[in-house]
Amino acid sequence: MHKHLSYLLVLFYSLLGTAVLVTAISLTANPWQQKSAYHSPHAKRSLALIAQAEAYARSGNYSNALPLYEKAISALSDYPSQQQALRYRYGIVLNAFSAQMRPDLYPLARAQFQSVLNYLDSGADLPQSVARVQSAMAHTYHQQAATEKESVQQAHLLRSAYLLYKGAIDGLNEQGEWQNLAITYFNLGQVCEWQGNLEEAIAWLEKTVQLDLRHKLPDLQEDSDYLASLRGQVEPILQNPETAL
Repeated sequence: MHKHLSYLLVLFYSLLGTAVLVTAISLTANPWQQKSAYHSPHAKRSLALIAQAEAYARSGNYSNALPLYEKAISALSDYPSQQQALRYRYGIVLNAFSAQMRPDLYPLARAQFQSVLNYLDSGADLPQSVARVQSAMAHTYHQQAATEKESVQQAHLLRSAYLLYKGAIDGLNEQGEWQNLAITYFNLGQVCEWQGNLEEAIAWLEKTVQLDLRHKLPDLQEDSDYLASLRGQVEPILQNPETAL
């Protein structure tokens, strides 16, 4: 198990759990729907497409939802900010759908996040910060690694997730996004565990628990349990140094 950032509104879920598909799309604010300046037929059409896509996605009908998101993105070509916000949303939905049954869609999810990062790098503003988008992209690598059977490719996916999660830390810290930061620490810990680096995994989970305590975050028990589990894996090795990992 691993965690989404809180802006994805998924605090804890199984890679194969169907519940994630509902919660991942249940974001509370749709910035493209809050603009009152949409007067063109394309813009109005995009709102209708988004509403249809959301309805299909909430019911778990992703075969119908995904093409509608694509059409809505295309219809927002005259509204780059709203288009990129929708790309971010679409990336989240793709990531959730990939975790359930379509791992081949992870690259498409990453393409959405990369487009958003490019837009932010140009100096534009979005509700999502660079750090948030980096963490979202990291999670696509993280999840995909759980499905990868080839060891070299899995190692590449885990390394990519590690670097992106780690690269998001300073931004999340500067913005005071404590829950997102705690979840990023948690996910870094799990990536390190999967890489066989239990000592570093423990160090990240210690940071998670410290942040939970300092800011009274809701995942303290869950994070403490995971930390205890990691420590439990190390203790037998310390007691018998000849024991292989």
